This record gives sequence, structure tokens and C-alpha cells, in this order.
Amino acid sequence: MAGLPGRRLIRAERLLSGGQFRRVFQKGLRLEGAFFSLVAAPNNCGHDRLGLAASRKVGNAVQRNRAKRRLRECFRRWKRAGGAALDVVLVAKKDLGSGSPEEVEREYRQRLQRLEKRAARMGGPHPPARD
Repeated sequence: MAGLPGRRLIRAERLLSGGQFRRVFQKGLRLEGAFFSLVAAPNNCGHDRLGLAASRKVGNAVQRNRAKRRLRECFRRWKRAGGAALDVVLVAKKDLGSGSPEEVEREYRQRLQRLEKRAARMGGPHPPARD
């Protein structure tokens, strides 16, 4: 289910404002991993959107940008098929730079599978919005 090589994320596929990030963090379902945290909340856009965060704990600007590029590539290559549209925020952790791209992608796929299982247990095709 890999994406098209060289395809960039368009503006509609990204979270752009602070309010969008806040909504995901407040209403979303959080899954922790070794390389990043995934927070997901349903949206009404009809497609998944990505938000990225990397604090100074990850490293200097070069390391933070590299971490975000890796996470962006995981999102681009492993888009979910079907299901409800989600806003996904990936928060990089310090260990992301030490993992290989394959390990990071494996963790991303595992987080998506875990998200789907958790959402199904909660009684829906997607994580319920907590209002």
C-alpha cells in the first residue's frame, strides 16, 4: 500500500493552525511508541491530515527537520485505506534519529493497526470525538 514515489503532501493533507493541533490533542486518542507519539482524532474533511511536532529535546534544527521528514514520509507511504478520516499528529521523540527508516515505518504501521483495533473496541470505525 505504498504511496506514489516523490509525491508531496498537498496543503489539504496537513494540519496548519494551532487550533487544529489543539483540537487533536484535546479530543484525540494517544498511542505511545519508542520513536514517536501518535495522536488521532476524527475530522470532517473526507481524508486524513497530518500534523508534525518535534521539540528541542529531539535535537538541533537539523535533527528536528530530519525527524519530521521521516514521519512525513511514513504518513505519505502508508496512507490508510477506507475508514473515517482522521487528523493525525505525530510527535517525534529523541530516539527517532537512532532508528532506521524501516524501524520507524514498522512502528508507524503498528500504531495505525493499534489505533484501528482500539477504535473498533470503542464501538466505531474511528476514535470517538470527546466533546
